[in-house]
Amino acid sequence: MGVVVLSGLALLSLPRVLGEAQAVPEILVTKPVHALGTIYDALSECRESLPEKRRWQIAETIEREARRHGYDPLFVQAMIEIESTCRPNARSRMGAIGLIQVKPGTARAVAEDAGLEWEGAHSLYDPDFNVRVGLHYLNQLEERFGDPHTAIGAYNLGPTRAARLGATRARSTRYVKKILQRYEDLLARQPDSVGDPT
Repeated sequence: MGVVVLSGLALLSLPRVLGEAQAVPEILVTKPVHALGTIYDALSECRESLPEKRRWQIAETIEREARRHGYDPLFVQAMIEIESTCRPNARSRMGAIGLIQVKPGTARAVAEDAGLEWEGAHSLYDPDFNVRVGLHYLNQLEERFGDPHTAIGAYNLGPTRAARLGATRARSTRYVKKILQRYEDLLARQPDSVGDPT
């Protein structure tokens, strides 16, 4: 089992193999592992074309914003890999933009809720803004659904569709499984001393 700090609402331990819905016991984690080097390495593998300085900037953004929003930075890195393959200028066919893929209409509402200045869709190409808005949105979804797995599913499916599917089906989508599997892979790269980053 890997340690997961999905949000301030839930400190969880997730099973390595996610099949049908399984009970997820709560655990306490005193200090998260420092993940900057692991994130940088993952960015290097995910997007070799990013210049070194840019990779370090994005790694620092991921770590800072993940901690600001109560997420494990390695979980956020996994999400970014699945969402955009680490491309700050990514744009989906559905109109989602940036590293963590946020649609402009959603981003505008989330930015307002977060007290961030919205300067238009081009703002989403800025990794700092994009990751901050995306994680604030994920927090909103978790508060709405009361379950981190369903929130991850809703991030991809949209909250209305996730609600129609129900928690069990939303949390067992291919998207959720891919993110959690990549997260497990990144966790496996960390030192064994999960509670002590020194």
